[in-house]
Amino acid sequence: MVLLAGSFTARAQKTGDTKESFTAEELKQDFDVFRTSLEEGHPALYRYKSKATMDSIFTAMASSITMPMSDMEFMRLVSRTAALVGDGHLRVIPPKLRKDKLDEGKTATPFRVYWNDDKLFVFKNYSLLADKEFLGAQIISINGYKVTDILKEYLLIAASDGSNITNKYRMLSRPRPFMRCLNYLYGYTEMYQLEYIPIDETLIKKNTLAGITFDELFEQDAKRYPGTAATPLTDFTISPDQHYAYLRISSFDKGLLKDNKINFEKFLSTSFKRIYDNGIKNLILDLRGNAGGTDEYGKILFSYFTGQPFDYYESLRMNKETFYFFKYTSNPGRKAPGGMLQANREGSFDNIQHPNVGKQQPMLPTFTGNIYVLINGGCFSTTSEFLSMLHFHTEAVFIGEESGGGYSGNCSGPTPEFFLPNTKVSVELPLMRYEMAVKGYPYPDRGIIPNHIITPLIKDKIENNDVELEFAKSLIK
Repeated sequence: MVLLAGSFTARAQKTGDTKESFTAEELKQDFDVFRTSLEEGHPALYRYKSKATMDSIFTAMASSITMPMSDMEFMRLVSRTAALVGDGHLRVIPPKLRKDKLDEGKTATPFRVYWNDDKLFVFKNYSLLADKEFLGAQIISINGYKVTDILKEYLLIAASDGSNITNKYRMLSRPRPFMRCLNYLYGYTEMYQLEYIPIDETLIKKNTLAGITFDELFEQDAKRYPGTAATPLTDFTISPDQHYAYLRISSFDKGLLKDNKINFEKFLSTSFKRIYDNGIKNLILDLRGNAGGTDEYGKILFSYFTGQPFDYYESLRMNKETFYFFKYTSNPGRKAPGGMLQANREGSFDNIQHPNVGKQQPMLPTFTGNIYVLINGGCFSTTSEFLSMLHFHTEAVFIGEESGGGYSGNCSGPTPEFFLPNTKVSVELPLMRYEMAVKGYPYPDRGIIPNHIITPLIKDKIENNDVELEFAKSLIK
């Protein structure tokens, strides 16, 4: 999601040196600010859990604060609480000095990981170890911590929509989230002691690898894996036999697409016209790894798959026009732009200016053939909205793994960052509740469950075998 109004945009706040330890009283004060801010501002605090359940969670977490903690220990407690809300856009961030030290130091692991079947594998190797020994290896432990325990702890602090876990795991394949996971859980380090089993072997090996900077990581990635560093933002092809068209959209982010000189609306218009002109009856729509972006782009894409006017959002709502907790942000006087919100009968406010609100019109030419959608846990936010609409309105076949966002909607839009006064831990709090115009899904706290669950093995990833795409082609044949 992107922010809807500049007046809500949060700016970075300067913080002083962080203390080594905070008293239980200081921590309780911060936790109370965290709780009351969520209760005031979060528009769907009780979407997946009742108020009574959330109240008991808040009370239990606050009661566990009985001794001094460091800011990072407290951040983990706040993260565990936030994760229980079930909102993938609700994020807890360490104090700025801590975060900067992590991002600027030699903290990046000299490898990238891939999760499969509750195991971690080496997907890319940037270390001095030979690929024959290290690439594709299963990681057993890191700095003395078993991977099974690392994953268990990570799932407790990582945010996601509802009960979804595929988005949490796909985040680990990105270098920064993986490094932050390890350092948030076990402390700052620039050395990684590993136990691992080389691919096609059974014996555990040990090695200690020095961390690298992210600049070094990206340089190594470009050098060792040319052509694989970035997935094209958009792609469209028609198979030589004209049995199918392939449409790839890696992001709905308007700014990112514009920076890469891609006119999204023109790209879609041209692609669907070529499909129509060539009489293509099968479409493979590849949205894997698309984390979202501009709300309207998801709606525009869907408008090519229906021939009738449609509702996209059932509602877009905020609790208030302005909030008391804004005093903890860098812009305490912010409020919604004039005319954006309108009071409703429920006591909250409807966004009446969003382009996706109200009856939407289809785009021509409408595609009425067979739709095969490639998805994984990286499909989030705007992408999840589109997927829900496509699932509800068409007979599309979904291939891959469960998508990473909630089926019925999410919370995003304006997302100010507020700072807890003592520890300087900050929280990104989404203020807009998105409800999709869909119903009847049997898994309200999950993403799209694929018709065909297809997950690449580590060998497939290393050898660039696109098993999901090949499976879709086999269905068409």
